[in-house]
Amino acid sequence: METLSSTDFYDRLARAFDVMTDWESRLAHEMPFIQKTLDRYGVRSVLDTACGTGWHSIALAQRGYRATGCDASPAMIERARLNAEKMGVAVRFEVAEFDELHRFSEKFDALLCLGNSLPHLLSQEKLRNALGKMRDRLRPGGVMVLHNLNYDLRLREKPRFFAAQGTADTLVWRFADYGEDFITFHTALFERKPGSSPSWSVEVNGTLQRPLRKEDLDSALEEVGLRHKEYYGGLDGSPFDPERSGDLVIVAQL
Repeated sequence: METLSSTDFYDRLARAFDVMTDWESRLAHEMPFIQKTLDRYGVRSVLDTACGTGWHSIALAQRGYRATGCDASPAMIERARLNAEKMGVAVRFEVAEFDELHRFSEKFDALLCLGNSLPHLLSQEKLRNALGKMRDRLRPGGVMVLHNLNYDLRLREKPRFFAAQGTADTLVWRFADYGEDFITFHTALFERKPGSSPSWSVEVNGTLQRPLRKEDLDSALEEVGLRHKEYYGGLDGSPFDPERSGDLVIVAQL
């Protein structure tokens, strides 16, 4: 099976991304903590990196923040713009990878990187460079919210198959293969073809991830000048337990 770049991987997944995600439930679960954190730091402007189809940015705009979103995938950004138009909110969405954040000339009060996006950076140097580019877009005293899987736990348990998500006509099944240094993350996209005798097509894609341990993230953040950090076990604001938490959320202030 061909291993894709993360950009190609998400370009192919974009058409099913909103189908595989229950955004109403997810935002109801995550936005109270996100908004509480942003308000605690007096945030009014937010750059949502790796924004996908834009729903966190849209939710922030609906709550009165000046929201901007970017993603490396042109297909994701196209859908984000359509979603914002559908919801009647003004959000600037641009195609930009982590090392292209200089395209935004302004400084932001906060920067988000949600949805386990940083593991697509396949070396510590690339992680450090990306976090440095993010820091450069923060005003003094600005805050960064990073949301990743708790790979210290994930690498011990090595779960391979995850729940399928979707509708009666489109279904996305996720699974993973664990190598010595990298994880290959796969999606199998099942789509029902219309007709008097419906049949199914399936497209399987994979991309590499570097499992980021807490010490990898801590080290890179400190090297780029973000030393004041708080840790949570998810975007619900639960305490971080390295032995039990499925996620690792880091809130770091410049």
